[in-house]
Amino acid sequence: MKELISPEQASLLMRIILILAPAIGLAWGAAKKKITTGLAVGIIVGGGNFILWHVYNAITNRLGLDTVLNFEVNLGLFVVVGIVVGVVFAVIRSRINVTTDTDTIN
Repeated sequence: MKELISPEQASLLMRIILILAPAIGLAWGAAKKKITTGLAVGIIVGGGNFILWHVYNAITNRLGLDTVLNFEVNLGLFVVVGIVVGVVFAVIRSRINVTTDTDTIN
């Protein structure tokens, strides 16, 4: 059975995301008139994606693709990363004291 995408193609895609994410973040920041914030978000998203891809591959290569332990370890990793990112985002947002139209009650 042939793979839908080869490991080399997947790695190439992750490198493309690593390069494009800061550019997209910069464009988004320019549109919102917050260039530094947009660039920072792009760098964090692109770099974080690239790092998680390599960590995921290292875990999968070590534990095997079709094992329950691999699933559990990767699930735990992504849950922890999601919680950390959510907490960091909430702390930053509370310190900046951002208010939007949806945050205010008329």
